[in-house]
Amino acid sequence: MRSLPFYPVMVLVLIGLGGYLGCDPSSIQPSANDTSAVTASSNAQYSAAIPDRTANTILIGSFNIQRLGPSKLKDPWVMDKFVEVIRRFDVIALQEITSKDQRTLPILVEQVNQRGGRYSYAISPRIGRTTYLEQYAFVFDTSRIRGGPQFSYVVQDDRDALHREPFVGRFQVIGPGQPFQFSLINMHTDPDEIKTELDVLADVYVNVRQYEYPEDDVMLLGDLNAPPNKFQRLGTIPAFVPLINGIPTNTRKNKTLDNIIADRIATREFTGRAGTIDLEKMFNIPLDDAERISDHLPVWAEFTVNELGGPATAMSGAGGVVR
Repeated sequence: MRSLPFYPVMVLVLIGLGGYLGCDPSSIQPSANDTSAVTASSNAQYSAAIPDRTANTILIGSFNIQRLGPSKLKDPWVMDKFVEVIRRFDVIALQEITSKDQRTLPILVEQVNQRGGRYSYAISPRIGRTTYLEQYAFVFDTSRIRGGPQFSYVVQDDRDALHREPFVGRFQVIGPGQPFQFSLINMHTDPDEIKTELDVLADVYVNVRQYEYPEDDVMLLGDLNAPPNKFQRLGTIPAFVPLINGIPTNTRKNKTLDNIIADRIATREFTGRAGTIDLEKMFNIPLDDAERISDHLPVWAEFTVNELGGPATAMSGAGGVVR
């Protein structure tokens, strides 16, 4: 809710993982006895059709694009569908960019802009424990959103608790008054290490939020490989609730794997509307073709363009370092 001066990442600051440093996610305010925000996600208006962006709202999304690499880059039909999805959003977090060629994402964004867009991006280094590496990215509409590589960082994970440490981006709506400012934690968990990684993510969220303070609109989004009822310690943080709940997010529509999680007391800018993009319906294609695009559906949530309450507070910029 708080409107802040928007400074770039200028210095290197370690963000530790709180569970290994004694940090307790339940220490986040409000108290755990306040259930008003915990139940708020169940009141969201879910839809498989994404609304249009307006002068008063922005759309934030997340999409696991399933191994974006040479084969998809050479498939004009698939690339065209990625372009159409990205153009529906003001900011979209992407996971599973696997190409070694660092021109892959720029080519995709260039194709988005060939349709009249003004999009830019921030992309992480290639991350992973083995020879299989992935990159995260944020793609955003520069005519409506301020962001970029200078406002992004990778969470440092000295204890190697996560297979792919998250990528954090800071963004601000472009506009008069007190434009909405927010930070996004982009994450793709390892499905074989869920029991560990979801607990660690609780600590990541607490530490990133403390690090970004006094920014209180900090959201975690991405492919978590788990439904909300299996979030473990991540689901115990008071008021930190999934905006996607009870609807499938994979292309076969039988699992909820992807989400956008926000503090429903702090982030009053959430309009109550969230959902998925049904690729079959959006493009009028059969399931087999939808799976050519990805095995995941894009997820989205709608927010107001202006901060709703809270005084403007000065903040100096800082960032993190890659392990």
